[in-house]
Amino acid sequence: MGYCYFCEKEQRETWGGYWCSGCRQIKNLANVYGYDRVLTILKECCIRNEDQLEKKILNRKGLELNKKIVDEESEFHLRRKSDRIQQKEITKM
Repeated sequence: MGYCYFCEKEQRETWGGYWCSGCRQIKNLANVYGYDRVLTILKECCIRNEDQLEKKILNRKGLELNKKIVDEESEFHLRRKSDRIQQKEITKM
């Protein structure tokens, strides 16, 4: 049998068919939801934009885009609510 016409890696499902089982599922989803919608979802979810690429590169180098918050007042709101309630109870005693 030949290879799938879409991915060109897997064997086709049947001799007379064109797609492997995975590509057939993609084709069926595109038939149900529309090719434009499936293409839009793939572009938005799978392709990184320039900002995402820059963040990824900086992350790999061990750098951060924003410095961490060191101010206790600002950090207070970032903690879990349960931790803040426990801290208030301790200070009341």
